[in-house]
Formats: sequence, C-alpha cells, structure tokens
Amino acid sequence: MSKGNSIRNKNKINRIDGNYVPNSDLTVENKSGICYDYAALLAVMLRSQGIRTKLVKGYRNDMDEYHAWNEVLIDGKWLTIDTTFDAAYVQAGINIAMIKNSSEYTKTSEE
Repeated sequence: MSKGNSIRNKNKINRIDGNYVPNSDLTVENKSGICYDYAALLAVMLRSQGIRTKLVKGYRNDMDEYHAWNEVLIDGKWLTIDTTFDAAYVQAGINIAMIKNSSEYTKTSEE
C-alpha cells in the first residue's frame, strides 16, 4: 500500500460509522482499504472456494483502534489470520507467520 493510500485509509477509518459495509469490488479496484475491507475481501475469496471463514471484529492486544481479522476453519480448527497486520510486514519485505496466536485478539463480534 502506498503512503498516499495509507493516509486515505487513516482518514477513511475516522469517517465511517456503525453502518459501514465493506465493498470487496472497490477494495480490489482501489488496491487499498482498512482492516475491515481486508478481512471482508479475504472472507469473500475463501468462501467462494468453499472454505469456512469468519469475519471477526474486536481488538488486537497491541493496537488501540477497533480492528477486523478472520478466522478460517482448517483441518477442523478455527485459525486466526490477520491480513491487515501482515500487509505492513510483507510491504517491508519481512516474513511473518500467517497463523496468529488467537490469545492476542479479543472478539466483540463475528460474521
């Protein structure tokens, strides 16, 4: 994500309200989004392949802002995947494990 996209996304998160619904087509078209956009897009992609996926909202232990991520059912176990968190590392060329420790996340809702 470019610096310009980061600034637009920071502004976006400050403008949305409780009625905001991600639009996966726009996330792909704009090649950017906030955590809720990323998590919704991953859910759409995985569900289109028949992979059970939850879109989860709440908090990550090391972040102050409300956050969104996914839980994916793999081999009968729900695993935590956070594409937004990973994006910054990938962009910086740093390898990071895709599966996260679920104890670092606190759910407030899931879809």
